[in-house]
Amino acid sequence: MSTMRRQNEIEFVSLIAIMSALGALSIDAVLPAMPQMAASLGMPEGNAAQLIVGVLFLGMTIGQLIYGPVSDCIGRRPTLLVGVVVFMLGSLVSALAENSMLFIAGRFLQGAGAAALRIVPLAIVRDRFEGALMARIMSWAMSIFILVPCIAPMLGQGILSLAGWRAIFWLLFTLSCITAVWSWVRQPETLPHDKRRSGGIAAILEGLSATLSNRITGSYLIALGLIQGVFMGYIMSAEQIYRGIFGVDNLFAFFFALAAISIGIASILNAKLVKHFGLEDICRFALLGVIAISGSIYILGLFAALPLYGFLAAVSSIFFCFGLLIGNMNTIALQPLGHVAGLANSTISFLSGCIALAFGWLISGIYTTSVQSLMLGALIAGLLSVIAVMWGSRSQVNIGESPSPQMINTGG
Repeated sequence: MSTMRRQNEIEFVSLIAIMSALGALSIDAVLPAMPQMAASLGMPEGNAAQLIVGVLFLGMTIGQLIYGPVSDCIGRRPTLLVGVVVFMLGSLVSALAENSMLFIAGRFLQGAGAAALRIVPLAIVRDRFEGALMARIMSWAMSIFILVPCIAPMLGQGILSLAGWRAIFWLLFTLSCITAVWSWVRQPETLPHDKRRSGGIAAILEGLSATLSNRITGSYLIALGLIQGVFMGYIMSAEQIYRGIFGVDNLFAFFFALAAISIGIASILNAKLVKHFGLEDICRFALLGVIAISGSIYILGLFAALPLYGFLAAVSSIFFCFGLLIGNMNTIALQPLGHVAGLANSTISFLSGCIALAFGWLISGIYTTSVQSLMLGALIAGLLSVIAVMWGSRSQVNIGESPSPQMINTGG
């Protein structure tokens, strides 16, 4: 009996989710410790501390362009293991760093490794599933993955109190070692040799052309990047918002978790919704929700300061919409490009990541002493995403329908 047969759906989803969650853990667990890290490493106060998170996003964005073509050429499994090793090295460097430059280098390596933990699992899912079934598998995986933002800040706060900020990176190093062993022993190769690409320049250009010239893919990767940019801006400025504006101090991790729970709820709900509704219909509904909520809160903020629980309610509602958007948008963008799944996934993730990084840094960079920049960013992202989705919908395919048996691609 093959490893593929012995690996049941629960283990498959759990492993995919845990691999993806490592990257999220490297972001969220460090948030409560950012002031201590900045002080210990001699970093300037204020928005400069956002570099601790921002440089990881940078490494992740750049790395995403590499792993897809590599996995199309040599297979998913070895590419995944290389990414885990890079993440392990980055965690080790970050834990041992004695100055800001070395620490930033370690964080960049963590991001570069985490890129493989995002790209390759998606390609593995795409190898085995398509359409609504793929969206359902990704939603279940995301429902596990999204628990990380709920518990990671509190975990990081606890470790910080007991053992200092360096222990957070020793934990990440240990977990990446466990993930490497689990992947080595239990994750089979999902891309057969006859489905692999030569990796030559012509093949890469062909895949890039297929990705960039597809209207559906292009429109949804733009929308995906804008939505992710709002979330990225929130993460980079969350510690300043909760402690600086609302003065929650040691309760920061708790309130951050409260807001993140809504994404997990939406992801679980989405796994059921995709059985009955088209993915594009769900995305349009969620985008309208983002526009209505962020626009209302921004207008109210012009006349009065938003209280803590009002902010929590607004952010949780917006993030609920994000939970319906991110997995579905990625599925729609990748769906037409199954013949170059790895490269397409890398290109989509790289380009949407560039948009997200630029937009997220803009939102967090203009942070002052209110939440207005975040709400305005969400409003702009929602409006531009609707325009992009409407443009892409002119090339309609029945993405939301369950694929026929002939459409299922178990190769690459």
